[in-house]
Amino acid sequence: MTRVQWGAASWILCLLTFPLQFLAAAKWPQPYSWSSNLISDLGVLSCGVFDAGTQVERYICSPAHVLANGATLANGLLLAIGAVLLWNAWPNRRSGHIAMMLIALGGILVAFVGALPWDQYPDAHNTAALLQAVIQWAGMFCLLFALRGAPLARRAEALTLTCLIVSVSGFALFILALGAGSTHPLGLGTSERIAFDILTLWGAGMGLLLLKTPLKVTNISGTLPKSASGSQPITSAR
Repeated sequence: MTRVQWGAASWILCLLTFPLQFLAAAKWPQPYSWSSNLISDLGVLSCGVFDAGTQVERYICSPAHVLANGATLANGLLLAIGAVLLWNAWPNRRSGHIAMMLIALGGILVAFVGALPWDQYPDAHNTAALLQAVIQWAGMFCLLFALRGAPLARRAEALTLTCLIVSVSGFALFILALGAGSTHPLGLGTSERIAFDILTLWGAGMGLLLLKTPLKVTNISGTLPKSASGSQPITSAR
């Protein structure tokens, strides 16, 4: 396999976080609410009622918190590793490098979210989660420019732009849900997953596109540029 294929596979493997979350949720003595509980609740080490007396008061008891936190940690590392492997994969190298740097940093922050359970390190956990979203949004935006000239550009740009809009909108709904609590129509958990889970789905979707369509560098006219010898086209496959 090439570097691009390994990088794409790393992003696709991020999908494993979802079945692992389902397994962790199934271990709760009282049902985990996908609409009311937060993603981070799956990784909380202790049991009890949290945020008592607030709009977001909720019961948390996650015996499989190690599984949930491990899934988040692995998710972040796979995202970062994939970005490193895809460092030189993009037609516009400058924009591609910036995009991969930001996405790799976002992945590291996701790993920190998993390594710092919310009930033990609330400030660090929340800060890492917030920064991760903003930094990955910036990386995805830069990638829109890095994709220009690639055969998969149109589909990848559509996927990236759609996921950006959905994620940012979901984050706005999540902020509203923090104030509205149980009265919010979507619920705290649903709005959070729209904001954050869509980023994982985006990475997996990009991975699938990269595996399906080889990346080739094209110039503005759409033809393959020649190497220094003028004989063979240059491709970015590794």
